[in-house]
Amino acid sequence: MRTRTGGHGWRAIAVGLVAGFALLGCTPGPRDGAGQVTAPATTDTFSVRVGDCLDKLPSESTDALALLPCAQPHFWEAFASTTLEGEDYPGTAAVRDRAEQACNAAFEGFVGLPEKKSRLDITMLTPTRETWTGAGDREVVCLVGSPSGGITGTLKDAAR
Repeated sequence: MRTRTGGHGWRAIAVGLVAGFALLGCTPGPRDGAGQVTAPATTDTFSVRVGDCLDKLPSESTDALALLPCAQPHFWEAFASTTLEGEDYPGTAAVRDRAEQACNAAFEGFVGLPEKKSRLDITMLTPTRETWTGAGDREVVCLVGSPSGGITGTLKDAAR
């Protein structure tokens, strides 16, 4: 499931799969030996890796995302990931806050500018209550990009 919440410069996206839910037709995508996506593909939210580029994100809940080769026009790039601590689900707001802290801390090192000075947006793939408790999901994937798209190549050291 995927839900979207807002904030200044942030669109936190809670991502996950209900335990036991089978994603038919979703593959991790064609990848080369270095793990880079080589052709458009649909993947489940657990298979997004740092370095992956994505098409436009849905505005509501979803279990699947569209991966694109970074050389093609895209909307988002996964630039960092972290694992949240804790046994019990801390709640949506706490997950969002922890994810924002982690992604903001990694942003400048990747883009080359502090988040507040950048024209780029950040969004996050985060665990939901269902994936935290049912699948042990604790991973946050940080995405940088633009809801307008039009990005070609990596945003590493883009300084914009």
